[in-house]
Amino acid sequence: MTPEDRLRFRIWPETAVSMTLHGKKPGAGWEPQAEELSFMQQPGSDIRPYDRLIGAALDGDRWLFARQDTVEAAWEIVDPVLGDVVPVHPYAKGSWGPSEAARLLSDRDTWYDPAG
Repeated sequence: MTPEDRLRFRIWPETAVSMTLHGKKPGAGWEPQAEELSFMQQPGSDIRPYDRLIGAALDGDRWLFARQDTVEAAWEIVDPVLGDVVPVHPYAKGSWGPSEAARLLSDRDTWYDPAG
């Protein structure tokens, strides 16, 4: 099986972005070698991701927000699937979501734990 490169985002409880890339192990042959690159929130920082966003809104800073025409264009795409058209699939708090989510992936893909 060929190893897969991965890009993971974590928002809570700590903010992190990590990427796993596979390259060729040094030397003869074609054995893959995984390399991990991680970016994490600085230790000691108590600002949660949305604290900055809410603060910017209260201060009137617009640079973190979409323009009105962009929001309206997005709603033109989203609006047709709202309402009773798409069923809601309940799932347990803290779980990976409903089993129906697996249908979003192709047969060879799978969900990965972003913490792992």
